[in-house]
Amino acid sequence: MTVDQPILTVGELTIDDVVVEDQSVDWKQPGGGALYSAVGALLWHGHSAICSAVGPDYPQSALDRLGRHGIDTSSVLRTTECNSIGLWLLYENSGARHQFEKSAGGTFERLDGLRPSVRDHRRGAAGVHLAPQSSAGHLRARAECDGLDVPVSLDLLIESYIDCDPYHDGEVFSGLAAFLPSEQEVVSLWGHADVARLRDWLRARGFAGHLVVKRGERGVAIAVDGDVVTVPAAPADVLDPTGAGDAFCGGFLAGLVATGDPILAAQYGVVSSSFVVETRGAFEALDALDDGEACRRLASVKKSVRRLV
Repeated sequence: MTVDQPILTVGELTIDDVVVEDQSVDWKQPGGGALYSAVGALLWHGHSAICSAVGPDYPQSALDRLGRHGIDTSSVLRTTECNSIGLWLLYENSGARHQFEKSAGGTFERLDGLRPSVRDHRRGAAGVHLAPQSSAGHLRARAECDGLDVPVSLDLLIESYIDCDPYHDGEVFSGLAAFLPSEQEVVSLWGHADVARLRDWLRARGFAGHLVVKRGERGVAIAVDGDVVTVPAAPADVLDPTGAGDAFCGGFLAGLVATGDPILAAQYGVVSSSFVVETRGAFEALDALDDGEACRRLASVKKSVRRLV
């Protein structure tokens, strides 16, 4: 690893229609876990990169704009075999979130099978984040990361159109530097939200990394040395929650690369997330990133970190 290597995010670039109940509707908004995690990493690391595949319908202007912001898209493959993934994202006032694939778009598994190998990224990587994607995509990307001397993190996608069976034996999690699921995903896969219990299950299957469970407006919980440490959400005026969890993951990995401390890395992550929820779309978030404000929010978060017994 060298200082000029980016945080590489591996996953989807999607075209989203986003509906926030009683607030806003945004059509054809560039999104996806790879995009938002690259934004979160960029705040702290200075440069990030995306490994993904898109169809002929994905706007070149969006890729060009990412490049101007310092996000390398040289490992984004444009294919003619299918369209990009199109998603409906619906947010209710109750906090419920719904995600649906559009029938005219490509599928997660199809696009995951077409993207370039992680190992083919020309600049290498300081760290690799495996963003939410198909389980087949996770298994492929995880295998490509074997032997890389950099931290690798992983986040889940639990939807009706995703085959979750490969996660049940825990093999995909072994060797990771960090596993970063949401609380809802933990409940969906394991039937409970007990962080310590999940840590023990993972350790019994070869996982020796950091378990961090994202809990929305309640921040995150981290399993550390037999304890659970909570980091609150950073102060933010929430406008659109799209991409918040992904931005956390990018910020967390950038913080882990910089400090090696999972608790401090989680603080980096919640600050990255705060910039995303205050805007509508990844590009507004990129325009809003501010080093000075990030440091002020980080200082605020540090005061509220606590250890649970």
